[in-house]
Amino acid sequence: MGRISPIRYIVFLAVLILVLGGAGLAKGGLYLTQHEGDATHMVDVLLRMGLGQVPHLDFSTPIGIFAFLPIRWMMDAGLGVGQAFVAAQVLIAVLFAPLVARVALSRLTGLAAWGFGVVAVAMILALVHGENVTAISVAMYYNRWAWVASFIAVLLAVLPERDGDKAPLIDGVIAGLMLAVLALIKPTYFVGFVLPVAFGFVLRGAWRSLFAGLMSGLAVALAMVAIYGTEFFPAYVADLLTVTRSGNRAAPGVSFVDVLNAPRFLIGTLTLILSIIVLRQAGRDRTGLLLLLLAPGFVYVTYQNFGNDPQWLILLCILLLAERPERGRRVLFNTDARGAIAALALVAFALIAPSLQNIVTSPFHNLVVKTEGYVPPFADRAGLDDLFVSERRASMMLTRENLAARHPELAPYAGDEKVFAPLEFLGESMPHCALQLGDLAVHRYMADRLKEPPFNFPATSQFFVADLASAIWIFGDFAPLKGGAPWYYSGTPGVENADAIIVPTCPVDPGVARRVLAGLESAGLTLRAPLRDPMMLVYPVVKE
Repeated sequence: MGRISPIRYIVFLAVLILVLGGAGLAKGGLYLTQHEGDATHMVDVLLRMGLGQVPHLDFSTPIGIFAFLPIRWMMDAGLGVGQAFVAAQVLIAVLFAPLVARVALSRLTGLAAWGFGVVAVAMILALVHGENVTAISVAMYYNRWAWVASFIAVLLAVLPERDGDKAPLIDGVIAGLMLAVLALIKPTYFVGFVLPVAFGFVLRGAWRSLFAGLMSGLAVALAMVAIYGTEFFPAYVADLLTVTRSGNRAAPGVSFVDVLNAPRFLIGTLTLILSIIVLRQAGRDRTGLLLLLLAPGFVYVTYQNFGNDPQWLILLCILLLAERPERGRRVLFNTDARGAIAALALVAFALIAPSLQNIVTSPFHNLVVKTEGYVPPFADRAGLDDLFVSERRASMMLTRENLAARHPELAPYAGDEKVFAPLEFLGESMPHCALQLGDLAVHRYMADRLKEPPFNFPATSQFFVADLASAIWIFGDFAPLKGGAPWYYSGTPGVENADAIIVPTCPVDPGVARRVLAGLESAGLTLRAPLRDPMMLVYPVVKE
């Protein structure tokens, strides 16, 4: 198959970026239909960074700083958070385009090369994380960026460059930079793929690439230390360890076994196993072995990601298309190797096609959305008025309660479920209640009340909220809790800086609230009697 013109390919990527990025920016804002809590988390982090706070050093988050810096840069340039989000993705797509081109022009041909370009650009510029439900969401956007960085590093390591396209130092530098990006976006990907990438270079004898990768990764680490100080990485590791101790987010989806053999995943797992077997029988021993080494990373990353979208199937499809042998070799079931590998690539593509379609079309969904019925929940804050949510979802406050607690006559018919036990804190008992919808409205109410009697908290107040997440400080224009966690994982981060403890009577996640309250009771705080509101108990902290 003929070589692809570098100019044509770069123009192709530029057109993709222009079309998808332009569609994302043309609406003038983001109109979210899902995951408002994740959007609030992102806004929380970005506002803290705008105040000069640094992730891990000034507040706790297991998501790396590179997941937020590009968006913050765009906000500093004057864009609202919605446009800044899309513009940051355009910036990343532009920066990644030469790396995507290097992979495609040196290792891929035909459909694999063009398809890889489409997938890489679309995943970076998407306005949804994937799955098969049409939506606009900023949830887990950093996962999309990390998948593309992983694809680039893996393809450079696994596939040999063609004669005439050899540039081992460049390949190593790119792979090392991509792994560093993974470590500073979401280390799950780094852990899953760093060893297979290293082994890929070793098995090909690409020692210069391996050395260049190590040096480029080390250079990024040294640059981070130079900018943020020697405490940055220990603090980052400490934040990552909070997830391992978390009772609610260590594994945010289905079980590890289900990721392997549940109905949604089993065909993908079998496709991966058959691909390893067929590649080795087809004479692609090294690729088959490396695919075997990649398999645990594929499953682990999918297991760790909320939604458990197996987007590694995209990479499997590209690898299979790139490694089709000439016709004539026979493999499993006496089939032609080239046809068998093409068939497996088709199966992998079919399995991930609904998610991929959702990703590719999402900028256009945002472009054509009817804006009636959407409101900017943070319009009172400068730079946040171009992020919109459904007014119905934002204002409708729905809860899940234990009906037997409200109606004692049902008690003989109710099971003894500990999950429905009342929340207990310092002698106070609150019936089980979970806020399922309308957390933004409830948090706005709480923020307003905290300024009024009997609370009367000044704008400088910092609050520790016993829940999964809270937008109270954003709505009330209070100070963010120094050392706090925009999204709770474990422990009591930042509680030593709190002026008051807020205990919602109907938290977003009662299980999290229960663990937080247990930690607070052993934190050694001196608290005043609670100030009461139907939606919260507020315990002022006695400062020594």
